Amino acid sequence: MKKIIVLIVVLLLLIPAPAFAEGKNDRVQIQGDITVNADEVITGDVIAILGNIRVDGKVTGDVVAILGDVRVNGEVMGDVTAVGGHIIRGETSKVYGKITEIKISGIKDIVDSITRQGINFGPGIMRYNWSFSRNWGYGWFKFVRFLGLLAVGILVIILFPNSTKIAAGVVEKEIGRKMLIGLLIFLLIPVAMLLLLITLIGIPLIPILLLLVYAAGFFGYLCISIYLGRKLNQQLKIKPAVLLEFVLGSLLLWLIQLVPLIGGLTSVIVLIMSLGITAETRFGTKSPIE
Repeated sequence: MKKIIVLIVVLLLLIPAPAFAEGKNDRVQIQGDITVNADEVITGDVIAILGNIRVDGKVTGDVVAILGDVRVNGEVMGDVTAVGGHIIRGETSKVYGKITEIKISGIKDIVDSITRQGINFGPGIMRYNWSFSRNWGYGWFKFVRFLGLLAVGILVIILFPNSTKIAAGVVEKEIGRKMLIGLLIFLLIPVAMLLLLITLIGIPLIPILLLLVYAAGFFGYLCISIYLGRKLNQQLKIKPAVLLEFVLGSLLLWLIQLVPLIGGLTSVIVLIMSLGITAETRFGTKSPIE
């Protein structure tokens, strides 16, 4: 119960702000650049999402940039990976791990088009051009909301690594059972709210119920994102890292949800599945019986 309360508090505090998240010895930046100064030593990983990384000092872990470039002038003990960006090495650079540069053609244009004129997947690929220019504020809202989800998700993974690991590990097991549990919860939510409303005494409990449902849905979404990112990571062959897998999975889900009709259907399925995962694992505190 304590973990559930903490998770709800985290969601309330951080959902509006796609900002800087840092835990343990790792450095994570969303929509911003990271610079490791020449006299600085980072005893962990460095991850930038929608930003560039410059390493003039020393990083003992991995360096990963999502939709950004990596410039190494110093020393990196782990791997250096750029997804949708470039890796630039200076003459004094030392990298002891693998160097992986994954080019995703047109990905930056996709991100830019979200807030301008819809989605454009480039030549030869299906296009969806929606007139966001008529309501650019809504497009920005969706984009900022996505960054907020990333920030909160990263913090939750850092705070509850074991819980997220347990829940993400059972996503593909007994999918039908999880869908049924999630659907039952989904259908019972309005019934429970109506009963609380009728009793009058239960009215103050309605916000708590909604927060609990939101926390359950988000936790399940986080685990599904990790699972999808892990599958995608197996194809990209990047060094396994739960934060990277979460980002990849979230990005994949977000792009799918932007597609008309398919996106709406996907959102409903993910929501129901998320509720089922969270309920079955009790927020990742209990492994389902095999």
